[in-house]
Amino acid sequence: MAVSTSIYLFRHVQTQQVLVSLRQNMKSKVLNQLDTTARPTNLRKDLWRPLVALTGFQTPQSAQAVTDALLHHSKSLQLELKTDKDHITEPKRLRKVKEMDLVEKSIISLCKALETVGASKNETTLLALWEQPRFMELKGDKEWPSFLEHGQLELRNNRFVKGSKQ
Repeated sequence: MAVSTSIYLFRHVQTQQVLVSLRQNMKSKVLNQLDTTARPTNLRKDLWRPLVALTGFQTPQSAQAVTDALLHHSKSLQLELKTDKDHITEPKRLRKVKEMDLVEKSIISLCKALETVGASKNETTLLALWEQPRFMELKGDKEWPSFLEHGQLELRNNRFVKGSKQ
């Protein structure tokens, strides 16, 4: 099995949930990242599109470290939202929609993870290939690290990464 030096973030086209994978094609076990009991047992790949592909990590360990930090930051942002007093007072049907919309939270978490882990791992240059340029701007008040370059993600059949190198 080839060892990956890339990170892929996938977004659900209907619910805007986000999954993180070290593989170009997701496996069903990545569904464990979702904090829900109503998830399907099978992964419907036609509903998941690549959000961003991060390539250029020097070692698989540095890619794994950024993935772990990204998931940690995302979980903390989700917990912060779920314990917010204003959020709890909303009707459950509205809360669920806000809790599932993870695109912006994941991009903010990615920025934080690259800032903390990328600097400590002395990454040279990473390339972030975005599905849509508008997602790149959802970083909040943070700035992207200087070692990160941005580009356009080429898709095949509107969902799979085309010709990416691992």
